[in-house]
Amino acid sequence: MEMGKVISIHSSRGGTGKSLIAVNLAAIYASKGKNISLLDLDFRAPSLSTVFNVGGHKFIEYWTNDFLNDRCPIEEALIDLTEKYGTKGKFMVGLANPSLKAIREMMTKDRAWEMKALKKLLALKPTLLNNIKIDYVIYDTSPGIQYSSINAVVSSDLSVVISTLDFLDVEGVRYMLSELYNAFEKRTVVLINKAFPEHFPWSKEKQKELLHQLKENLGHPTIGVIPCYCDVLQYTRASIFAFENPRHPFTQALYEIADKLESL
Repeated sequence: MEMGKVISIHSSRGGTGKSLIAVNLAAIYASKGKNISLLDLDFRAPSLSTVFNVGGHKFIEYWTNDFLNDRCPIEEALIDLTEKYGTKGKFMVGLANPSLKAIREMMTKDRAWEMKALKKLLALKPTLLNNIKIDYVIYDTSPGIQYSSINAVVSSDLSVVISTLDFLDVEGVRYMLSELYNAFEKRTVVLINKAFPEHFPWSKEKQKELLHQLKENLGHPTIGVIPCYCDVLQYTRASIFAFENPRHPFTQALYEIADKLESL
């Protein structure tokens, strides 16, 4: 019996902090004792290999690209980082190949290949949840409406769309929700990131008003609003913020988001 959940982390465009949130949510779940599988499905701009540079790329035999290309089973594309980070639960990651050759190859895939890839992702859920005993599968997707991101959304149980309060971001999310998510009737929440400066005088009443306005505009609930922290923006991508800064307000905000997602 499937007990876990597949969560896609998506955005209308780059620069919202999508991958940062995907990585740290996975880290938080693993630290709480949940078995986690984090898969990089952003084949146009793969970034997780920078965070999880396990001894250099030459030691990585298979990527998530290889799994979707029928070159390996998913078990061989996953790297177990549980011991490295000392998490209570399993912490397994599947990385997208960052080489230019691999990026070009994935960008030339046709619709027939994408349909086959979707079938593999749909069949992946019982394998990860039942056979490998994963509690939460987290997909870090390509931003915007690409075939790869559509596949991730369609094959997930819950989607978290990351946005800033920038007008272009909000409008992009609104369009994406109406054109993609509503068509597939996917359970979706919006997470506002880098919303306002850390010490901005933002009352709870103002926050509630903002959440109400966003729901009216986007048609989907906003699960949280995270301020813009300068030290988070300047933090190196080659590490996991939540592990190294467990008491930071950004980390604490993500713990609250993780709890909310568990209840959905």
